[in-house]
Amino acid sequence: MKYFTDSLWSTINKGSEAERNQAWAEWDKNMQEYTPIFESIKPRLSKKFLKIYMKNHGFHDYRIKNMFLNHKEYGLKNPVSLEIYVTNDSKIYKITYKRIKKFCMDYNEKEGNDALKGMDDWGYDEFLPVDDQTLSHEILFASGAAILIHFMNGSVFIEKVE
Repeated sequence: MKYFTDSLWSTINKGSEAERNQAWAEWDKNMQEYTPIFESIKPRLSKKFLKIYMKNHGFHDYRIKNMFLNHKEYGLKNPVSLEIYVTNDSKIYKITYKRIKKFCMDYNEKEGNDALKGMDDWGYDEFLPVDDQTLSHEILFASGAAILIHFMNGSVFIEKVE
């Protein structure tokens, strides 16, 4: 994450009052920098995805129910796709990324009671341009886990499951 980092988020929630105030000021500055970038890449995302994504506040506080990494037959360009099922207990959405160029996941199980939360809540995410044809979507979870996906323009889809 470039703008909404795990360390910044942690400081906002756990730092001293002075540290929290400084972190909030940095968060606000980062939001001002990120917003025009996000606005500039909106045309590269489907209208249906954007509508649901914005209505659900970027899936903040949703949780991952399931993920499926799919690989089509050999000989196809960008044969990897990813399905992420997210829920807030009243709704389930399936987000599908097709034509993936890069996929990374960083997850380390926590000890104690935090181990019971797994990846925990979807916290913050960033859509950034990689190049003219490729977008990046990075998702930060409350546990510190992160997912990074690079995919071709127009290749993220969404549907309501329940």
